[in-house]
Amino acid sequence: MLSNQFQTDITNIRSDAIHGAVHITLEVLKAIRNECIRTEPNIKLIKQMNEEIKTLHPEMASLQSVKQSLKEFKKNKPKSKREYLDRIDVLTQRIKIKENITSKNLTKILQKYNSIMTISFSTTILNAFKFLPEDNRNKSIYVLESRAKREGIIQAKKLAELGFQVKLIVDSAASYYSKDADIIVIGADTIFADGSILNKVGSMQLALLAKYKQIPFYVSASTNKISTIIPEDNAEYIREQDADEVYKSNLKNLVSKNIYFDIVPKKLITKIILDEDWKFFTKK
Repeated sequence: MLSNQFQTDITNIRSDAIHGAVHITLEVLKAIRNECIRTEPNIKLIKQMNEEIKTLHPEMASLQSVKQSLKEFKKNKPKSKREYLDRIDVLTQRIKIKENITSKNLTKILQKYNSIMTISFSTTILNAFKFLPEDNRNKSIYVLESRAKREGIIQAKKLAELGFQVKLIVDSAASYYSKDADIIVIGADTIFADGSILNKVGSMQLALLAKYKQIPFYVSASTNKISTIIPEDNAEYIREQDADEVYKSNLKNLVSKNIYFDIVPKKLITKIILDEDWKFFTKK
């Protein structure tokens, strides 16, 4: 039986609408590892944990990969608690290494530009800025606040603490301030097999804006986030969220609508910055 602490950890992760896919995936692995420490792990326990996280953030490919890895425990059963923990540690380290390489690859792009626009909170993008040497941090960064959760504010604060000149703007002001942007860069929660990506709502707006104004539009995410499928039904990834986050109305004929994600097609993306070369499926 799963512990109350594990249930609490998963509940907290399920309600996390601020952090990106990698942070959430690592938190899930941490919860699984801690549960293995608290108990005597076995295949039955792993199966129970996998069932518990089955419906957890289905839009995040990196999390789906963890679920698949847990299923493989049944095929090649660990012989001891130490082996269970070691396998989880390997998964965790693999994710971190890929993320680190991706961020460093993005840093090579960022160092060429003086003014950059981004949206939401992305660990990959934040770390890429961290890798810039201090004498190359005299850059202007426009960060969209990212309604409805406004997690862009977190990104803006962290970038300001690193010494960058940060301008926090409302999402709808992106077009006006894009006149000052040399490049637009966003993260991704999932990269689909056809090269389209899923990211925070507002990403499609930025992609179209970049196309219209001929601004390079980059996406940066590790191969941890690559899915083997092509999105045919957006409803699987883009679901209605709590309407009160937008506006709590007492009028029967006034309804707020709230979604967290956008899908951006490959044709609007200048380049996807990964940790390794990848060939995406091309529709004929």
